[in-house]
Amino acid sequence: MMKKRKKLLAIVLAAAMTLSVSALSGCGGDKTANSGSAEGGAANFTYWAPMLSTIATRVNSFNDISIYQQREKDSGVHIDFTHPALGQEKEKFNLMVASRELPDMIEYDWSTFSGGPQAAIDEGIIIPLNDYLDKAPNLKKALTEGELAEVYDKGSKTDSGEYYAFPALNTGQYRTFGGPLIRRDWLEELGLDMPETIDDWTKVLTAFKEKKGADAPLSLPYWYIISDNNAFNGAFGIGKRLYLDGDTVKFGPLQDEMKEYLAVMRDWYQNGLLDKEFGSVKQTAVDAKIVQGNAGATMGTLGGQLGMYLRQMESEDPSYDLACAPYPVRNKGDKNEFPTMEFDVASRSLAITTACKDPEAAVKWMDFWYSDEGYDMLNFGVEGVSYNMVDGKHVYTDTILHNPEGMSIAEALSMNSRATGPAPGFNQAPEYLEQYYEYPQQQEGFKMWAEGVEDAKLRLIPRGVYATSEESEEVSALYTDIDTYCNESFLKFITGEDSLDNYDNFVNTLKTTFNVDRYIEIEQNMYNRYLER
Repeated sequence: MMKKRKKLLAIVLAAAMTLSVSALSGCGGDKTANSGSAEGGAANFTYWAPMLSTIATRVNSFNDISIYQQREKDSGVHIDFTHPALGQEKEKFNLMVASRELPDMIEYDWSTFSGGPQAAIDEGIIIPLNDYLDKAPNLKKALTEGELAEVYDKGSKTDSGEYYAFPALNTGQYRTFGGPLIRRDWLEELGLDMPETIDDWTKVLTAFKEKKGADAPLSLPYWYIISDNNAFNGAFGIGKRLYLDGDTVKFGPLQDEMKEYLAVMRDWYQNGLLDKEFGSVKQTAVDAKIVQGNAGATMGTLGGQLGMYLRQMESEDPSYDLACAPYPVRNKGDKNEFPTMEFDVASRSLAITTACKDPEAAVKWMDFWYSDEGYDMLNFGVEGVSYNMVDGKHVYTDTILHNPEGMSIAEALSMNSRATGPAPGFNQAPEYLEQYYEYPQQQEGFKMWAEGVEDAKLRLIPRGVYATSEESEEVSALYTDIDTYCNESFLKFITGEDSLDNYDNFVNTLKTTFNVDRYIEIEQNMYNRYLER
């Protein structure tokens, strides 16, 4: 397998070397002579990172963001940011790595690197940080002190104990930013309570169809139903793919409860409660249905869907009230332990590459973002510009909340902070979230959904669980085939193309044809190694 990896690397390298440096779109090949080396107490570094979609048309690089401008003034360190074009991040990353035209630092989801971050170290792409942690006292404190220290620590290193990058660490209790959305004004008009159980949802969706004329009472793209975790599978106590039962890795489609879940979805589909087009409907079509009254419920995010819908309907229909619903359960008093959730350690992290001439200076610059001052700047921006301290709280200025240039809150925040997405440092400051969501429905939603976070942490496999180089190719091939088969089968079970009487045959095929037990075994081994770190 190692020969295959070397052969593949040689092929990609040969292809990449035929490209000009400029074609790499910001791969750090045009570094200045003193890049990454300390001079006169200061240093210059090159830093490659995906661009924020919210401001991609407004800025050339992160050098135009106020916090990095302020950080340069304070530290004397200049960072030369470069970014791949939106949508080309993975392609450009692979070309950059293959060509070995590396910047000093790379911000990326290193869990997606073939063989995990350990392979990135072993292949000479990035350096381990273990020998530099004493130069990063703020990060070291985060990894050794506090109630989340153990989780932060495990998620920031490889199975062999090497710290591979500066992690994005989430804080606070607010981690669930998407879930079931429902027309609360319709509920009130029809004299119905907010649904809690699956039976409640059946009653409400039936009323939406019969009394409000909704063509698709529940409308959402198929991945919410058959692929990703959503509001409804969790009511049956299972994940739709891998999840934890204690320290045991389980696979949802093998459980009897999955058949029960699919039976409900099938019943809703046959009775016109689930969008008849759910197998092919695009998100844009769902958006149209939910604002035009053709649908009364969906799954969506607080910002991307709920905020957009409420903003659109403010002038069109002031009585329009789309609200967040609790994650449903089978029986009152039960808990739904499978909400969508941000993990303690987020996807992005910043690694120092082998091209960096002065790793110690880079570590010192980066460690700032784990300090109290760095936390403030990362989440709120520059004091006096994007926020002020009022009665001991961070309060955004009109630059953020009522931007004079007409920017949305997300755009204004992205021009002045890194609050809107995962970034190396401490993320998800509660005071940021409490101001970011402008509508009462959003405020109610993320606070309500926060109540299920601690339960969800026990069920979801955390970030930082990696395959070895030897496991990587096998587990990837197994997952691709298994996931495709599950998606195709679930769609058939729900639409009635296949009978649920054949569910045992489906499970048997997973075992005999797709070797699902071997897939689970590898994933269990990966999780066991995570626990042993």
